[in-house]
Amino acid sequence: MSNYNRIEKSFSKALCLSYNVLPKLVIMSDCHRGTGTWADNFLRNRPIYTAALKHYYQENFTYIELGDGDELWENRRFADVYNTHQEIYQILQKFHDESRLFMVFGNHDRVKENGAYLWRGLSGAIPFYESIIVESPGMPPLCMFHGYQGDHMNDELWKITRWLVRYLWRPLELRGVKDPTSAAKNYTKVRKIEENFINYSCRKKCILIAGHTHKPALMKTDCGMYFNCGSCVHPSAITAIEIQNHTASLVKWSVCANPDMVLYVCRETLKEVHL
Repeated sequence: MSNYNRIEKSFSKALCLSYNVLPKLVIMSDCHRGTGTWADNFLRNRPIYTAALKHYYQENFTYIELGDGDELWENRRFADVYNTHQEIYQILQKFHDESRLFMVFGNHDRVKENGAYLWRGLSGAIPFYESIIVESPGMPPLCMFHGYQGDHMNDELWKITRWLVRYLWRPLELRGVKDPTSAAKNYTKVRKIEENFINYSCRKKCILIAGHTHKPALMKTDCGMYFNCGSCVHPSAITAIEIQNHTASLVKWSVCANPDMVLYVCRETLKEVHL
């Protein structure tokens, strides 16, 4: 199956939403929440992510997470992840209670693919989707998915790749060896995946929004638009895409210092695109 057809198949199963009902969106991806060990790449950014999440809740944003939220390739038990990051799941529960939470599964948490997924300690089960389409009159549809569907090793061969990550690359990662199966650490693979996404956006006349590559982007071409919300495991920062008033903003959250050398979590707009 071609890359285009794999992406098209993903969106045939999409949850469809109305932008008029959800006028303020924040989209994040690739948190890779782990178990608090040296291999937990999310841990160093947890205070930043928590502050950003509280901000978006208070400002009435709808939170959309485009996969790989939980690192379930390196870790077999979600309970260990939950116990490490309980405060975060409690905030996400608040979004869910107000119908402002929509979750997509990625390759690293694809075990959530089969129906609802129960987050232990929280009320009810959280549905996870393969893709989401948000439609609004006068604006191209927002087609959102994780993005592994354009990556052969992490799609058809995902169980083999998971085994390699869990039993080979995770122990080596603790010793500083990079995982060659990761799109985020392979520049050539990232470029190829981006080309697939841009091609799909042009052919379908949509705004394609993904994660997976960990490379934030707001790309507007002559024939379409491709956005990537980046990740929450950048060194000392997380990135997100905000959409409101028919404008998409790529933002970075990090730790800043005021003139009195007091540290605080700050938000910076990196780029804006009118939809």
